[in-house]
Amino acid sequence: MKINWERTTLIFVGILTLLRLAVAPTFGLGVDEAHYFLYAYFLDWSYVDHPPLVGWTHWPLYALFGTNEFLVRLPAILLFAGVSLFVYRFTLSFSESGSISFLSVVAVNSPFILNAMGIMLLPDCFLLLLVFPLMTTIRKISERGEIRHFVCLGLLLGLAGLAKYTAVLFVPPLLIFLIMKKRYNRIFSPGMFLAAGIALLMISPVLYWNMQNDYISFRYQGGHVLAATSPMVKSFLVSILTQFGAYSPFLFLMAFYGLYKGWKSTDDRIRLSVLFGVFILFFFFYSSLYERTLPHWPSLFYLLFIPIGAYYLLSSGSSRKRKYFYFSVGFSLTITLFLYAALPAKWFTFPDYKSPFRDIVGFETIAREGDALLRRGPTGRDAVPPPRRALAVTNWTMGSRMLYYNLPYGHEVYVTDDRKDQFDVWQQTAPKGYDLLFVNTHFHQMDVSRNYRCDASEPVKKIDIILNGGKVDTIEYVWCRNYQGPR
Repeated sequence: MKINWERTTLIFVGILTLLRLAVAPTFGLGVDEAHYFLYAYFLDWSYVDHPPLVGWTHWPLYALFGTNEFLVRLPAILLFAGVSLFVYRFTLSFSESGSISFLSVVAVNSPFILNAMGIMLLPDCFLLLLVFPLMTTIRKISERGEIRHFVCLGLLLGLAGLAKYTAVLFVPPLLIFLIMKKRYNRIFSPGMFLAAGIALLMISPVLYWNMQNDYISFRYQGGHVLAATSPMVKSFLVSILTQFGAYSPFLFLMAFYGLYKGWKSTDDRIRLSVLFGVFILFFFFYSSLYERTLPHWPSLFYLLFIPIGAYYLLSSGSSRKRKYFYFSVGFSLTITLFLYAALPAKWFTFPDYKSPFRDIVGFETIAREGDALLRRGPTGRDAVPPPRRALAVTNWTMGSRMLYYNLPYGHEVYVTDDRKDQFDVWQQTAPKGYDLLFVNTHFHQMDVSRNYRCDASEPVKKIDIILNGGKVDTIEYVWCRNYQGPR
């Protein structure tokens, strides 16, 4: 019986999507997830770290239904289902094999980090979806150059620009591909100027917001790319090793094998993918010399070249290469499915303060205890009128979770570090004169009396976050009466 591979792919993607939907509400938000949801809570034209698309995507769900972990994760799950279907059509376009295309979809859904992006909404998630129609549009411009293709190009580049600043890396492959195809007339055509105009109009909210905020985003991003530090080989190696583990060692090698083989290809789809992949790799290899590259930043490269690597392995006619593919995908998918089971179950007892679940458990409890202490207030406070009270944390990673999980209680939350970031935009007023309830953790401890000017500093409560009998974290609440700023 002949297998309908497109239908098989739909069933596979549907099952994984249902699995992700089931797992989504079973664990707390990570730091980035909470931070990007707050883009919707503090809705704006743009933000310090990223353009606004991730926040604009969250906002309709928040406005209509409020928020919880399931709703925060729903857009990422739906986006990655779309990405998986695009991978099938992309691989089919050059392999002309339904089975290879299906197996490429399975491979893309195997690495840990791509599965994380399939459940946690990051700005990069949009680029994973947009790259496939963008490459198709570029090839259509090269082949026919109809005005509708240029309009589509402008819309896609505009959406990418609203998602993440690194979308600018999409422009050089576009131009180089047209030069390679000797379509010089397309580059300087009215259609291309129209596409540029559409893209510029779409990203105008980002430009407007930066003009209003002293170009803080451009300076922030420039600090990453044009770092003042000297290149560090250790940072580069750590970044590579992190990707080696996050994408699975075997799929990591498969992706680079795909790049090696694709470099010699005459197929326009693969040649264009090589251009995109090389620019992405070069940029993040360079930036990793100055700061550690997080594994999801170059995810676009792996999304393109795991399928291409799969195609070359499976179509090679070598049983050894086919076995390598099946082992690689089987190994990675087994670990990923185990993690999907472990996230809601949270098995095992880990030594105190060594739990891998530290970032995704306990924040509801921390916020609830903070609310109770804020309502009670510091002892011996007899000022008339009583001062305002608020929560305070000393780093942005705690800030994003405390802001999110404090939403039901409505208290103000202040981040008191000296790092210039998004919280400086959101915190329009200083908490001078407040009674601040500082939240210290085992991993982020601050001596409040030594580092901040208070009329009095008073530790009031400690709680342990316990999971399966092991301490995940210890939280200490410290009052700072009449906060007057850092020392």
